[in-house]
Formats: sequence, C-alpha cells, structure tokens
Amino acid sequence: MAPWPHGPMAEGELTLKLDNETARRLQEAADAAGVPVGDYAADLIADSLSDDWGEDFRRLAEYDRTGEFMSVEEGVTFFRDELEKRLAERK
Repeated sequence: MAPWPHGPMAEGELTLKLDNETARRLQEAADAAGVPVGDYAADLIADSLSDDWGEDFRRLAEYDRTGEFMSVEEGVTFFRDELEKRLAERK
C-alpha cells in the first residue's frame, strides 16, 4: 500500500472532514438505520466503490468521440426490449 500523503494511517483507517450540513445528514441517516455513523459511512463508500464504472466510462468516451447519445425515452425503450428478450429466453 502506498504511504498516506498526510502522515501515517493505520490499516483501514481514514479521517474525513465534512461540512456541518453533510455531517448532520450523515448522522441522521446513520441514526435512522440504527448503526454507528462510522459504519454507515464506510458502507456507503464501499457500496459506491463496488459499482462497475467501466461501462459508463466507455459510453462517455463514445459520446465524446461521436457526439451521439440516447434520449431517456430511447434508453427506457432499450431497457424494456432487453428485459423482454431476456425473460423470453428463460421460458
């Protein structure tokens, strides 16, 4: 693991500085979930990092290259068509 640029950091330990509003909202969400705020924040970060952004970056690069895009309506139609196709394949 590369050294932390702000001094020594224990394995898995990280200190974040949040503005008051963000800290308040995070605390409220953790309270509502019934878990400690640190655990809640760690789960949020882990969940967001587990998403596969590769497809999103590929599509962005394609848009940057061609300027072509899909409207929301076209996207919904595409999604529904793919869903129906996959459901039909299960039968």
